[in-house]
Amino acid sequence: MAILAAIWFFFVLLSYSVVRPVRETMAAIGGTKQLQGLMLVTFATMLVAVPIYAVLVNRLPRRWLVRVVFHFFTLSLLVFSVSLSFGNEPVRVWAARVFFIWVNVFGLFVTSVFWSVLADLFSSEQGKRLFGRIAAGGTVGAVTGSLLTSQVATELSTAGLLLIPMATLQAGLWFAWRLERRVAKEPSFAPKETPRDADRPPAVGGLWEGVTHVLQSSYLASICIYLFFVQAAGTQLYFQQAEIVGASVPDDQSKTQLFAYIDFCTQVLTLTAQLVLSGWILRRLGVAVALVILPLVYLVSFSVLSVDGSLAVVATAMVVTRAAGYGITVPAREVLFTVVSRRDKYKSKSFIDTVVLRGGDALSSQVLGSLRNLAGFGFATLNLWSLPLIALWSYAALRLGRRQRQLAERKTVT
Repeated sequence: MAILAAIWFFFVLLSYSVVRPVRETMAAIGGTKQLQGLMLVTFATMLVAVPIYAVLVNRLPRRWLVRVVFHFFTLSLLVFSVSLSFGNEPVRVWAARVFFIWVNVFGLFVTSVFWSVLADLFSSEQGKRLFGRIAAGGTVGAVTGSLLTSQVATELSTAGLLLIPMATLQAGLWFAWRLERRVAKEPSFAPKETPRDADRPPAVGGLWEGVTHVLQSSYLASICIYLFFVQAAGTQLYFQQAEIVGASVPDDQSKTQLFAYIDFCTQVLTLTAQLVLSGWILRRLGVAVALVILPLVYLVSFSVLSVDGSLAVVATAMVVTRAAGYGITVPAREVLFTVVSRRDKYKSKSFIDTVVLRGGDALSSQVLGSLRNLAGFGFATLNLWSLPLIALWSYAALRLGRRQRQLAERKTVT
């Protein structure tokens, strides 16, 4: 089953890696002022999308939930491709802005659904052993997508590029279907649930049950705090990338190609971390150590950027922080959800993976944009000010990891 899950994730991240460089080009063109508005609208979009998703969770069995979500995003890609190909200039401009928001929603929802299914099928120990390898399958897809985009970005139109993820999303959906069939034949592989779980809705309850459970659980709230720091640090670095690339690379197609190369380097390093480091760290050193690695990487990155804000340095920082995040933090983060109830794996996890993450983007982007555009602070100063907050983030990571270990031990005993 791990191989089928890895292939499914391969196609998911291949699809995302094709559309992400287009989003980055949009961000670099508009600058920090436009980014503030777009991230705020993205957060508002999440507030609408998550209740709709909660309704689907209540009414659809797991296998149909996956199909509906992936078919919706495939159809959306077709609409964008047609709009960018045949629409007039105002239509294309608005399609590009909506596309930026859509990519953020797309990236979070398809990965959230994927990892919710896996947290449902795998135990905590199985997750520690296999999630790194499964994530590596996705990284191979991201490497493939980034390399493909870097080679064809100057040859194909944006509308033409969007045809690629349409096909790869549907290919991944076929392997998701195969995974469900394999689960039905080997129910012992998922000892937490019965074989009929794929044929009934993953959770029951009210529309906002996922939100209330987050508010009532100190463990889920701690996950939210940790992920807020992840998004805030990532947004700060993302703003610097947009500003520096926008000033250094004049041609839009060259920007797309540069971002594709950055993605390619990121995914190669991520794959190395997933295959060599993540599983070993999670098994031998524990979830707490795995979670604290990313804050330490940001601590070094912001320290260097406060002295040297060149294109080479910001590109290197993007590669290293993303590789640490995808290669080590993501498998560790998904292990966090293996010790919660099935209801929380879908509803609370979806709320955290969407509204909390995009809310972190929106809030941090407003603060950064205001400090940058209104108060006139430079990124060098902002990077120095962020260092004490990163130290606090590191402490929160250690406490969260220790809490996960306690819950896993309690679940094993019971």
